[in-house]
Amino acid sequence: MVLKRLLWVWTPHPHQYAYRSMRTTTMQLAHLIHEVEHNRNHYFQVNLPKKSGIGNQLHYRPHRTLLVLVDFSKAFDSIDHRVLSRLLANIPGVNCRRWLRNFLCGRYAKTRVGNRNSDRRPMLRGAPQGSVLGPYLFSLYVHPLLNLLNSFAGVTADMYADDLSIIVKGQSREDAIPTANMVLKKLHARSQENGLAINPSKCEAAWFTLSTHTESDYDREGKWPLVVAGCEIPVMTMGASRTTKLLGMDLDPRLTLNVAATKQCAATSQRISQLRCIAHKEAGPSPHDLRTFIIGYGAPKLRYGSELIRAVASHFSLNPRCRRRMQPWRALSAEFRALSTRNPRF
Repeated sequence: MVLKRLLWVWTPHPHQYAYRSMRTTTMQLAHLIHEVEHNRNHYFQVNLPKKSGIGNQLHYRPHRTLLVLVDFSKAFDSIDHRVLSRLLANIPGVNCRRWLRNFLCGRYAKTRVGNRNSDRRPMLRGAPQGSVLGPYLFSLYVHPLLNLLNSFAGVTADMYADDLSIIVKGQSREDAIPTANMVLKKLHARSQENGLAINPSKCEAAWFTLSTHTESDYDREGKWPLVVAGCEIPVMTMGASRTTKLLGMDLDPRLTLNVAATKQCAATSQRISQLRCIAHKEAGPSPHDLRTFIIGYGAPKLRYGSELIRAVASHFSLNPRCRRRMQPWRALSAEFRALSTRNPRF
């Protein structure tokens, strides 16, 4: 009831994809792909020497995209109640504000070791674990932070719960990384003011481009360092052996999702084989249990990101076998038919 009243007078940030109806992780991934493709379709002019060596020639090149993934340490446990109270003061409704303050304040904690208890200590940070309001209070807590990050030109910031992704548009790494460093410096300062701690060891970055002709598209160690909270973050570029993961999806430097498609096909084949082993003619489970297991075990792996992979992955147009495997409901239907023939109780 309190959450319903809170959502009457306050709307989560449009770039927060968690805890909102009709918003999913796939939508955030689709927004990233849209931003990268939009930047690629925005060209800039550059003068380059002619092959003859006499004079210059005008060329058009697409903008590149830098993605920075920022990780916060114990984000939900770091919510400062005083800062959150100031944010609640901007919400209309006296009774709702008073109830939320009482919900947060006046909490104590103690530790028990064996038969001994420590003294009670007031809890001045963190949202109650397992509560319905906790995630929404965190979304309210980072609302000004998202407003700050999205106010910079050529910068877009999205969040899914406490996972922050910053998209920076630039002509080259020499242009995009200084902008990203400036944004990350502002982010670090604002996070310290609000009690949020950035974990640099879990931060990642990726440089999305289609070109391999310019020097800035290759990984030049230490030439354009990306710094987060005083630590240098490696940037995945063209030719890198590793990939960057966003919300469980592998992202390659060209953002073709070919790596994710290959892993999805392998996982699909493996799970279908495992499901076939379960459907034993005599010792198999009941039809209801079998259906529940298939939907719970097979469907999540088959469905997650399959729409994006089929739309973006380039080699699917040349591989009919992969296309068949990436159709989730067709794969499930085929598996149901296979299990029906092997289990006489269907």
